[in-house]
Amino acid sequence: MTTVIRRFLLSLAILIVTVLIVLLLIATRPEANMEIKEPAVTRVEVTRVVQRDVLPEVTYTGLLRPRQTASLRFEVSGELLQRHVEPGQLVEAESLLLQLEDADYQDALTEAASQLSETRATLQRDQKLLDLARENRGLAEREYKRLEKLGKGSLASVSTLESSRQQLINLQAEEARLAFSLQSNRARIERQRAAHSRAQRNLDRTRLLAPFSGRVNRVMVEAGDYVSANTLALELIDSRDLELRVAVNGDVVAALELGQQLVVEIDEQQVNGKLIALQYDPDSQTHTHPLRIHVDNRGLIPGQLGQVKLPLRERKAALVVPASALLREEGKHYVFLIRDNHLVRQEIIPGLRYGELQIVQHGLQPNQQLVARDVDVLSDGNEVQIEDLRADD
Repeated sequence: MTTVIRRFLLSLAILIVTVLIVLLLIATRPEANMEIKEPAVTRVEVTRVVQRDVLPEVTYTGLLRPRQTASLRFEVSGELLQRHVEPGQLVEAESLLLQLEDADYQDALTEAASQLSETRATLQRDQKLLDLARENRGLAEREYKRLEKLGKGSLASVSTLESSRQQLINLQAEEARLAFSLQSNRARIERQRAAHSRAQRNLDRTRLLAPFSGRVNRVMVEAGDYVSANTLALELIDSRDLELRVAVNGDVVAALELGQQLVVEIDEQQVNGKLIALQYDPDSQTHTHPLRIHVDNRGLIPGQLGQVKLPLRERKAALVVPASALLREEGKHYVFLIRDNHLVRQEIIPGLRYGELQIVQHGLQPNQQLVARDVDVLSDGNEVQIEDLRADD
């Protein structure tokens, strides 16, 4: 009984202490600050939509490339006998660059020449034999006709006539055989002549020659290597003529013409350029149009970066805003218009951008007021304080 009373008194004491602590906290709590701050007004720079005629230019950057490049391969296989050039070396057209071991190809050519010579000799022999056979057959025909005119009065005459006829038949058969042999040898000569020409070409193919004058860029084989046919062996470039290669969009293509003179800037140096190639049908993957601009080589080297300004078609009465006024979200473009000192987000369809200005195709009207910059931090409906900014600043 005593234990139960002790537990009851302990629980009562804990409860009393808890109530006192709660009352103390309530009595000492700070007064609530009921001050409500007014939202800050955002200061924005604004401009107006301007309508004017625009003759824009766009700048593209590309790499200088040799106008002519050749990736050379052997058309036959074999061991590389000698490497006559090294990367960076200047060579003239038809210069010997690489050479394969050619003993097997030389033997093949000798064998083909021997067979061709033998068949030609056989053809000459058969031609002479055919001429003799034709002459003998002519004599036999005349003898047979003479005996036939003498009549068939005696058994001796009949026997002689039959013997003459048999000889004539034999001579005709020999003539036919020789004629067939002659025709076969002529066909054989054509095949062997083709084999001889092929062997000569294969022998020539053991020597890799420069197709044009230029500079050796890379050599991929060493003496002693076994080189398979159609394996890249050497790269030759013509670095005397360079061209700038860039890929442009359709708006640029519509304003360009082949042969057009352009100015290319390379390492703060301006050089004359000429448009020499333009792909009108765009690339299926990049949807751009590759073009090539020939540039004057004034100590330039392949691989340098070059910039070219390309003129576009004139836009009449185009709507223009600063490019910094555009906000892009999920593939769409917006601007913030100003109405009664509040922001209104407006979707637009942009056109061509040139420099710091952006042409707008749809969504705006001339002289509308809009935020000029720092639009990423703005929200639709915010109250703003306006600072004027000219559209073409």
